[in-house]
Amino acid sequence: MSEKTNSELNSEEVLDSAAENTEEIAAQEATDVIENADTENTDTAAEATDPENTGVDEVSDTENAEVAQESDAIVDTAENSALETTETNEEAIPEKKKSPLQVPVIIACCILVAALLGFLVYYAFFLKEPENVTWTNDVDNVTYYYEFKSDGTFTGYLGSIEMNGSFQKTKAEGNNTITVDKTFGSFYQNMPATYSVNGSKLFGNQEMTCTYSEDYEFTLKQGKREKKLLDLPQDFTADEDLVGTWIFKYMNYDIYKVTFNKDGSMLLEFIQDGIKYNGIYTIDGSTINFTYYVTDSTVVPIDYKVDGDTMTFMGYQFVREGSELEKATSDQQVLTPQAADTQAAEAVTEAATEAAESN
Repeated sequence: MSEKTNSELNSEEVLDSAAENTEEIAAQEATDVIENADTENTDTAAEATDPENTGVDEVSDTENAEVAQESDAIVDTAENSALETTETNEEAIPEKKKSPLQVPVIIACCILVAALLGFLVYYAFFLKEPENVTWTNDVDNVTYYYEFKSDGTFTGYLGSIEMNGSFQKTKAEGNNTITVDKTFGSFYQNMPATYSVNGSKLFGNQEMTCTYSEDYEFTLKQGKREKKLLDLPQDFTADEDLVGTWIFKYMNYDIYKVTFNKDGSMLLEFIQDGIKYNGIYTIDGSTINFTYYVTDSTVVPIDYKVDGDTMTFMGYQFVREGSELEKATSDQQVLTPQAADTQAAEAVTEAATEAAESN
């Protein structure tokens, strides 16, 4: 057998010593308990033989019993109070119930959603009207766009030219008509055309067939307008005296309006005809080269001269919009246009009128 090391021997000695001490302490505690028990028994016997102690003990026992009963009663009261408080709190917290308005609101929402879906279906598949659709057709290789709005206004587009007017409808079984107040594209001015619409607005395949007579029928198709925007002139330097909006008036009526912007864009409006010409301009001395688009770019040279808040343009005297002269010239007379200026004004309208007259 191997010999134990000193540390192991010391550990064993400590353990043996601790065990012996534990046994001695346990024996001593047992002896103390027995002695205490004998002493208590002896005292109890002595007290039992003493009459005065007996009465005192009985009174003490009675008081103890009453105290115990009162303690039990207090405990019971506290427990009952706690239970009652718990029950009261439970009764005080109402159960969450659905509001009586929730059911009607849910029903109303369902009805609203159903009505909305029904309207969308009707609008997409069953509504056969010209309004709120962009229509298109080709006339002599020129593409025209037509928009009929719910407020009774009409807008037509030809290249960078825009025409504004109005339209009317009549509803009769098998004989619905539409009348435009301007001659534009395939429509004649103030002549009712019988129309019918087929296809689905949702799928974008609607067609509107219009008839003036047995010999003249045309079809418009639902489409998307392609805007004809001209590139702004490069290295453009604006005439600050020219920039702004100018108006030609006669007998309290606005006849023409022209706007020159700093970037080289230009808008010429024939107000009484409802025609707008969107284009660009460059300046060459006293000449404005106005460019607009139909099937190709068309350049029209127009002489101009600015003197304060007045401008001579197309042979007419314009005044600056918002100036005192605009307010003071409601009876302004027409200047006699020169031949070149008359040709320029006619050239601007020629593209739109020729296509209309060819129908």
